[in-house]
Amino acid sequence: MPSPALVRFALTAWYAFQLLERANEPKPRDSPEIRSGDPSADRILLLGNGPCHGWGVLTHQLGLPGQLARALRTRTGRACDVDYVGAESMNVRSARAWLGDRDLESYDAVVIVVGVNDAIRHTPVATWRSALTDLIASITPRLRPDAKLHLVGMPPIRSIAGYDNLVGRLAEPQRRRLQDETTAIIRELGLPELIELGPSGVTPEGGAPVYAVHAATLADALAPELVLRAASTRRPALPEAPAWEWSGAGAVLAQQENGGTPALRRLAERAQRRFKVEFAVVSLVNDDRIWHAMNTEVFPPSVPLHLSFCKVTLEEKAPVVVGNTALDPRFADNPLKQLSFINFYAGVPLEDSAGKIIGTFCLQGSRPKSAARFPIDELREMALEAQSELRRHEVPVAH
Repeated sequence: MPSPALVRFALTAWYAFQLLERANEPKPRDSPEIRSGDPSADRILLLGNGPCHGWGVLTHQLGLPGQLARALRTRTGRACDVDYVGAESMNVRSARAWLGDRDLESYDAVVIVVGVNDAIRHTPVATWRSALTDLIASITPRLRPDAKLHLVGMPPIRSIAGYDNLVGRLAEPQRRRLQDETTAIIRELGLPELIELGPSGVTPEGGAPVYAVHAATLADALAPELVLRAASTRRPALPEAPAWEWSGAGAVLAQQENGGTPALRRLAERAQRRFKVEFAVVSLVNDDRIWHAMNTEVFPPSVPLHLSFCKVTLEEKAPVVVGNTALDPRFADNPLKQLSFINFYAGVPLEDSAGKIIGTFCLQGSRPKSAARFPIDELREMALEAQSELRRHEVPVAH
């Protein structure tokens, strides 16, 4: 019988390549913020993956955030704003980094929806308990006294499209084990009862109905406490869109939904062919996050800088080649590395016209390569092309 470690390795590899195969499936590409424009609206933060991600729909309005805002308005008679933080590649160990130092005092409820990919990859129960407890401990002191933290259970794995197979059968017992552990943690900490989700069944042809069902389940649990909140409750303003540190970031990232600017897309495709890697990416650093300027069919629009592979290039301020990330201590404990199955990384820093580092041009591949024999000069030349394209979008400084 295979060892648990070998099973986890195999399932993690399968999950990573499953995400690659699903790269072209419909999923939201718009802002994960549902805004009513009403300053007295109830405010909900969704932190999660799985049902939150939005497989099968092209906008978060039809995904869980939008459906939840509408379901709560129906039940409370008040407007509702919903923000979503996370991505399909987020797991329980990386959730705290995804949340970062976001101000939570503006929210009336924070809802954690994690675990599907942890169940699929057989995250050990002890790891789950440690990471989930740590996540809860990082959130609860940042909430207002009248705000609540809710944990949501995972839908049955085999009910999710693409998982009614051997992987789903292997993952379902682990889902139940992780769910039992979550229930135990909730009781120990005195949190509201676990919100149980029914079967999923999201398909590329239409995920909106199941999100409406999940939203109704969440709204039934959240509405009673929101009704008790006085409309006059004073709360900080909701987080605004990021202020870009580099003047050209807004123009470049506005083209994320189309896969990036045509010049950057062509450059990425050429680099992927030349260096025989799955991905070439231009990334821009802003505050505590890295924003991807292309390949957002696979990569989330942004990831916490703490988790980004490009963090090593930005820290070195020089080209970096990592032949095998599995053997490099800088990647050893990175939860994103464990989910992505990226074993080769090479990156070159990019500068604005004033010489300030604004991001990276990087390669990521599943197969290790010899760092000593890698043609770094060719990568530098392509990085200069990317840098020139970025500088075209800079906003001239007024004198």
